[in-house]
Amino acid sequence: MADHTAPRGQGPRRASAAPGPYTIAAVLRAGGRAHPVTDRRPGARPPRRRDASGPRAASPLTVRDAGPEDHDAALALHRRCSRRTLAMRYQGPPDEADGYLPHLLSPHFGRTLAVQTAGGRLVALGHLLWDDDEAELALLVEDAWQRRGLGTDLVRRLLTTAAGMGYGSVYVVTRSLDAAMDATLRKAGVPLEYQVEGATLVVTAHLDERLTPATGPAGPR
Repeated sequence: MADHTAPRGQGPRRASAAPGPYTIAAVLRAGGRAHPVTDRRPGARPPRRRDASGPRAASPLTVRDAGPEDHDAALALHRRCSRRTLAMRYQGPPDEADGYLPHLLSPHFGRTLAVQTAGGRLVALGHLLWDDDEAELALLVEDAWQRRGLGTDLVRRLLTTAAGMGYGSVYVVTRSLDAAMDATLRKAGVPLEYQVEGATLVVTAHLDERLTPATGPAGPR
C-alpha cells in the first residue's frame, strides 16, 4: 500500500493506497508492453439504460464534499453494490473493499465528492487522490444508478478541482478495458492517453483551459 502522506513532488508515482480502476488516466496494459495512444476525440454518448427497477431520473440529487463522518453511509453504499462493481472499483476481492474507506475519506489523502439523494443516501463517490505531481481519480456508482450521468458529473467536477490546483494531468488505473469508464472520460472533452501493459489499463487525462467549474445538483446527462 502506497504512502500518500508525502507532499506533492516527494511521494511515489502511480501507486495508490486505494486502487482506482476509475481514474482520469486510463492505462491499458496488455501483452506486457505499454502502448501509449493519444485520443483527442470526445466519445459518443452511450445509450441510457432503461431499468424499471432502478431509481427514477427525477429524484433530486445533490453533490457535496464527503469525509470521515460519511464512513457509515459509504459502507451502506458498498452493501448495495454488486460484487462485480466492487471488484472493478477496488481491483481486488470485494470483501476487502470496506478497508479502503478510512483512507479514501480522509482529507489528508485527497478530496472526495458524494452524490446524495434527498433522503440522505449516498449513491456515488468520486475520489481525487494526491500522488506526487499528478492526481489519481477513482469512481464508484451504485449499480442501480449507473448510466444516468452521475459518474460524468463527478469526473468533470474532480477534473476541474485538479486543474484549479495546478495539476497537469489526472490518471485512472483499471485492470481491464472498461467501456463505460472510457465513455465517461471522453465526455469530459479533454485529451486522453491510453497505455496497455499486462492486465492493467491506465488512462491519463491531460487537463487544460477547457475545464470549467461544475456547480449545482447532480442529475442525468
